[in-house]
Amino acid sequence: MFRFINRFINKLKRWYRHRQLVKQGILTPIESYEQYTGLVKDIKANSTQKVFTNCYVMPAEVKRLISLGALYKLKTNCGLAFADDEGSYYYLFLYTDMSQPLELPAVEKDILVEDVYYDGRQTDAQIQFEAYVQDSGCIFLNKYNAITDRPQISPERYWKQLSALEKALAAEGKKICQPEDGQLKQFERIYRKNINKYVQKKYGKKERKKQRDLGYLHCVADDKGDLYAIHISGLLHGGAIAARKDCQGSVYSPALMLYIWKGFYEAMPEDEGTRKEYMRSRSIGGWIAVDNKHSWRMHKALGFKAAGKSMNQFVLKSAM
Repeated sequence: MFRFINRFINKLKRWYRHRQLVKQGILTPIESYEQYTGLVKDIKANSTQKVFTNCYVMPAEVKRLISLGALYKLKTNCGLAFADDEGSYYYLFLYTDMSQPLELPAVEKDILVEDVYYDGRQTDAQIQFEAYVQDSGCIFLNKYNAITDRPQISPERYWKQLSALEKALAAEGKKICQPEDGQLKQFERIYRKNINKYVQKKYGKKERKKQRDLGYLHCVADDKGDLYAIHISGLLHGGAIAARKDCQGSVYSPALMLYIWKGFYEAMPEDEGTRKEYMRSRSIGGWIAVDNKHSWRMHKALGFKAAGKSMNQFVLKSAM
């Protein structure tokens, strides 16, 4: 009970602090895509040196954040900074020529900064940028590797493994399915409790329903409707696979990993040459922390490999 009250009080304090930051102009809500693009054009036009950015956010995602009231301009002493409110932290992307030391204001949540680069080919500007944000007070958090976007095991091996895991689930009275409306709260709880907060993405119930309808959400459930593990497609920001803490080490996550590729293997071409092209990786299929041995083990078992891109994370911790 005391823990619940303490969490509620801290949440109330952060809410009040957020309102203050908006009133003080530290956080300025971005209200339209035109406002966003106008700010970017201005900083590029008015800078005397080449502007560097760590913004990898696609226009559609920027528009989604604006529609949710989750994108802000963060007041800094130089350059242009946008803060994407992900609920438990701000994801920061910068436009800066790095000519002046960066000073980030104190806000009510942690600030996360990321830098994506090709392995072995990190540019001088990217190296400078990482030093630049660390000089502002950010500390190195973790490194992630991108992975290929499709499995490489043979169809024979795939169907054999999937059949064995589905039988194991059935023996426990469980199955793989898409979450129903009444299960979405459980689904989100497993996501929030078991996935590192700095890779979590904030989605509302309406958005989760749409993702489910598009086939992006799966889970392991029993006949009573209880959930034991979840999978969110890597096609989404915040793609993830996780089992409940009391189910870690079970077959649930590996079963989900296999099941989501069922359609891929059902459409497998008969011709060997065509099959080889069909299975060839074409893009990035997600990101895995270099120290997440369990996830790497599961993905490598299906033939996934590092895709030649990495991402370094830096965080500025909030005092609240």
